Amino acid sequence: MKTRLRLTLLLLLALTLPHAWADEWVSEEYRCALTIPTQESWTAAIRQSLASGEVIFHATSMMSSQGMMITYVPDMPSSDIRNPAVVKRIRELIEAQGWSIESVSQIVWKDRPFIQYVTRRRDVVSGKLTGIVRVTPRGRSVYIITAYGKGDSDRADDPEFMRVMETFRFLEQSAAIVDHPEGPSAKLYGVAMFGSAGAAVLLLLAFAAIAFLSRHGEGRA
Repeated sequence: MKTRLRLTLLLLLALTLPHAWADEWVSEEYRCALTIPTQESWTAAIRQSLASGEVIFHATSMMSSQGMMITYVPDMPSSDIRNPAVVKRIRELIEAQGWSIESVSQIVWKDRPFIQYVTRRRDVVSGKLTGIVRVTPRGRSVYIITAYGKGDSDRADDPEFMRVMETFRFLEQSAAIVDHPEGPSAKLYGVAMFGSAGAAVLLLLAFAAIAFLSRHGEGRA
């Protein structure tokens, strides 16, 4: 009976230990990173060369059919994202990837200037897709970050839809430093970590108490 109780406590202890909730995609070459929720079974595609740039990251969720894509375009005519020649090249590249642009706006995101596009595309498998595309310069290059999924409405204010895009960041230090998602998901992760640690400590104390009482009882016998 005591042996079974010990095994049960050990199993509960293993279940309460913190587990990894996400993976970090980090590119030293392009100095940027993204956090992927691995519990959703995201599948990464290979890098794709384009006529004027490269898709350096592309992954889709097997559960939600949502996708994330990062396109890098070097040698732009200007470092000013509002420059007409730069805007023209960006639009051409978005449209070359099969998207039609529905609306455009200028935003400030993570203290950087971005152009945000709401786009549409029809997919053979998924049907109507909506894309939120955010573009920002870094020197004479631009980064085009695209979140897309089923539906035909503007989902820029949908936190569930934007949850992966919101983790995009540029690396200012060594890529060996692992960042974590921003916003509510990070807070929930922290609460879960502290809760798991507390439960683990309580189970360890219970296991130690049972072991002590078991030895004490065997000594008396």
